Amino acid sequence: MPSQDHRIIKLKIECFDLPPHDWGGHSEIWLGIQRGRDVVQEVKLPAEAVSFDAELRAAPGISQENPNFLGPYAQGPVRDRFIYLCWGGRAGGGWAGFRRAKLPLVELTWESLESNHLLARVRCTDAKGGPVCATLRGEYLTWTSPSG
Repeated sequence: MPSQDHRIIKLKIECFDLPPHDWGGHSEIWLGIQRGRDVVQEVKLPAEAVSFDAELRAAPGISQENPNFLGPYAQGPVRDRFIYLCWGGRAGGGWAGFRRAKLPLVELTWESLESNHLLARVRCTDAKGGPVCATLRGEYLTWTSPSG
């Protein structure tokens, strides 16, 4: 088992199968990642694919197998950390969000962090043709640990 110390994890989130730019009464949709309370790295749709880069700290604390994720991109309580992808638009120079999707970190283990790099692939259109929301799993989210 890798040592359970504080580690910097480089995260890349690849978003594909993006919804249309004008869905559900929204004429101009943007996608961003939440950092603290702010949405950053926003990308205006339409786009074939979007990617985000983030950094997490992995620290001991949850269990022998599962790290505690820290840093401005890690949201939620210790036992249920996640990353938010945010759907919204620009209004008056600010962010006007209307939907968020959670990328749960709880299933990641120390073993999956051996390379200190994580790749999340996110299918961004739900079964009804809109932006994905709620907690993503199964066909909507896959985690891999590419060599860094």
